[in-house]
Amino acid sequence: PIPCVPWQSQTSGQYQRRVHGDSVKKLDHTGIKAELIGQIELAYDRGNHYVFLSMQKELMPPGKLEGNRSFEFEFSGADKNYETYSGINVRLRYFVRVRISRSYGAKTVKEFDFAVNTTTPKPEVNEPLKMEVGIEDCLHIEFEYEKSKYRVGEVIAGKIDFLLVRIKIKHMEMQILERESTGSRPR
Repeated sequence: PIPCVPWQSQTSGQYQRRVHGDSVKKLDHTGIKAELIGQIELAYDRGNHYVFLSMQKELMPPGKLEGNRSFEFEFSGADKNYETYSGINVRLRYFVRVRISRSYGAKTVKEFDFAVNTTTPKPEVNEPLKMEVGIEDCLHIEFEYEKSKYRVGEVIAGKIDFLLVRIKIKHMEMQILERESTGSRPR
């Protein structure tokens, strides 16, 4: 599981570089940086990500890195306005990327995901919701829900009244659908 943080909190942590075994491993590098990134990834456009948050901190200037070492980082004042989301067509994610750049060889890049949870106050006015559907002169059904706004995981309570029934009904089902929209696809 990934750690979950409130939207208004600062993002901080520690990156630890460990050398395995007894050897003292030296690494020449051109800088070590930590990046805080918030991005939206679309399923139908995998190569292009929309980055809406990007902050960077230098953890170590160019030089030599020897043995085990830990680096503290902190990103304060980052606007994490959106809640982490993973759906069918879109994913909104936050992560910290630590990058060890080198003038030769491959860069070392590690990404650490975390979830952001936004909380909104309970609505002051949450009146009952009524809907009426039907077929003229044949069937009129009224749906009444106890409130018009619900939180995730809350039980939806209400009643269904058949006001006019002039057709034979053998079976009735009610279904709540979740719909995800991400804009128009590229042409």
